[in-house]
Amino acid sequence: MLLEFTKMQGVGNDYIYVDARQQKVTNPPALAKRLSDRHFSVGGDGLVLLLPATVGTDITMAMYNADGSEGMMCGNAVRCVAQWLIEQGVVRGNLVRINTKSGVKTVRRLRDNYYSVDMGQATVSNVQLAGMHDLTAVEIGNPHVVWFPKFEITNYDITRLGRRIEHSKLFPQGTNVEFVRVVGNNQLQMRVWERGSGETLGCGTGACAAALAAVMRGFCNREQLIRVSLPGGELVVDCAGERVRLLGPAVTVFSGVIEIDEVTNAN
Repeated sequence: MLLEFTKMQGVGNDYIYVDARQQKVTNPPALAKRLSDRHFSVGGDGLVLLLPATVGTDITMAMYNADGSEGMMCGNAVRCVAQWLIEQGVVRGNLVRINTKSGVKTVRRLRDNYYSVDMGQATVSNVQLAGMHDLTAVEIGNPHVVWFPKFEITNYDITRLGRRIEHSKLFPQGTNVEFVRVVGNNQLQMRVWERGSGETLGCGTGACAAALAAVMRGFCNREQLIRVSLPGGELVVDCAGERVRLLGPAVTVFSGVIEIDEVTNAN
């Protein structure tokens, strides 16, 4: 069967977007693994399905990581969904409400290809793993563990430690892992290991988690915007109030049609 899709990215965090209201998708995990392959398919960090809206929203999004596991929410993907809705003329204003597994997210277009997302409230706490200290656990739609190493992270191989923390017994459902350095006044540098996808160029909820952890540890001033530099670009976090806001780009890369076999899309 032929499947229409759009590839979009926010700070290099790229997903394949499929309008599942118009096309039948019966096996999202298998389809996510098939389409995410960067050598033999479209390539991406995962799959986002656009599903019928619930009351008071414009659309529902469901996201699947590159390994086929279902995610709760993605701060970069939710901006891209808003961009898609506006580009397609489904929404004719600058305000979009998107239903996710982490609740309804309100997204506002600030200018072309640039959006603000109300990420809601977060919980922040200390956590310790064997042989590691100064870890911060943050729950903001997705679970995160933030670490501030004392060494340079640009060329550090985060795979081994990222995988170890992701699959720690402390996190039965897995967790995302952020490696963060303070590089200036309210400026952070971050690399991320995402559960189900491995290292990605950017993570929206991860940037929020890094900012909140930096505030808790006294590294950043919560009354000012916090800029988070990732390999794929910059995100901005506003955590001055009770609810966290995430600001960043959403860009359409290309649209296309791909042929998938019936086995990939079978129950």
